[in-house]
Amino acid sequence: MERGKTFKLAAASVFAVLSLGIMKGGAAAPAREVSPAAAVDQFAQKCALCHGKDGHGLPSWKAKGQPDFTDAQWQKGHTDAQIAETVRNGKGKYMPSFKGKLSEADITAVVAKVRSFGKKN
Repeated sequence: MERGKTFKLAAASVFAVLSLGIMKGGAAAPAREVSPAAAVDQFAQKCALCHGKDGHGLPSWKAKGQPDFTDAQWQKGHTDAQIAETVRNGKGKYMPSFKGKLSEADITAVVAKVRSFGKKN
């Protein structure tokens, strides 16, 4: 192979690897299929205490800004990436960060469960 072609091939390979690393970090990563059981399990363990088993939230937390995951407007107004970011890093005073406590697969499962509440309407 010519020296110039080898360099171009190597540069393209490095670009591809870097691009995959950036995607893995969150922003542009494609959604993965998550089993319904995994989604239910993660939500039940980490989220239901505050957000309720049904995703409606708890009356005592609504005044503090807790969302109703069954609300169609809320569902339309939030991307999967935004939901994952909130789970990962927390939000405000009351929503804790689960970074380091949940794997990316677990966070994806939680996002899937949150989305499932919007499909019941």
